[in-house]
Amino acid sequence: MDNFTPESLFLTLLPIVFFFIFIFNILRPRKRQYMSNTEPPSPRGFPIIGHLHLVTDMPHHSFARLAERLGPVVLLRLGRVPTIIISSARHAGLVLKTHDHVFASRPQLVAAQYLSFGCSDVTFSGYGPYWRQARKICVSELLSHKRVNSFRLVRSEEMNRMLTHLSSSGSDDPVDMSKVFFTLANDILCRVAFGRRFIKKEGQNRHLTGVLTEAQELFGGFCAGDFYPEWQYWVDWVTGFKKRLEKNLEDLREVCEEIIQEHVERSTDRISSTNGEDFVDVLLRVQQREDLEVPITDDNLKALVLVINQTSTMYF
Repeated sequence: MDNFTPESLFLTLLPIVFFFIFIFNILRPRKRQYMSNTEPPSPRGFPIIGHLHLVTDMPHHSFARLAERLGPVVLLRLGRVPTIIISSARHAGLVLKTHDHVFASRPQLVAAQYLSFGCSDVTFSGYGPYWRQARKICVSELLSHKRVNSFRLVRSEEMNRMLTHLSSSGSDDPVDMSKVFFTLANDILCRVAFGRRFIKKEGQNRHLTGVLTEAQELFGGFCAGDFYPEWQYWVDWVTGFKKRLEKNLEDLREVCEEIIQEHVERSTDRISSTNGEDFVDVLLRVQQREDLEVPITDDNLKALVLVINQTSTMYF
């Protein structure tokens, strides 16, 4: 008892307190929220985790069983995330077509808040004037038929480089085709978006391909903070996920700022027509337009050009 301190007493009692809070939340009477006129039917859940325990490795089977018991529209709380499960074609049509504008916004996940520069890309920005403008820019400026055709030479050159590499390989040497196609997609997308390939040099700390690969893993990885109550923000610090996000955001920002500065300093004589523009050139030109409904900041520009690469059919 000589080493007894208030801190040790607190650490001893903390698990007991959490245990009793957990039991209290389970046993206390609850109102059947699904009888309300404002919320769909919902099964009984647990504190903190909500209905995560009902979602198996075959989620569509779990949802089908819930629909048989509660109806075609079911409310689940995946941790702190309220989720509506639609299990009928009629209701799906109402959500995806009739009332599409109401359900168009995606949840602002923890990773998206960091890596899409405050959810300012087309994927995670909320439905509204900025989203409509960003979508219009992507459709009419970046991914238009004319723009795609303008990069035909780039695709042809990179395809020829890949075939030359394969033909120069020894017949007895195994070739990792996954790596070959990965490199092909990487080179094409980098030249289309940024105007050049990015080859890692010795001693180089920041490498665009590596930075974007890490960003893609973070976007697709499991973030515990997305499923815990907001007041439990410390969860992502404990798992180390938030530290990775902050480091990757710093790398993304620095690399993108270097690329943008390089394009700003580039001689305008090089871009005598739209056929010579890459994605960064296009966005820098659009950024200067006076008819924009919502001004495009540098962070918006970075988010827009990165999402084009991250949502391509092949990842970096």
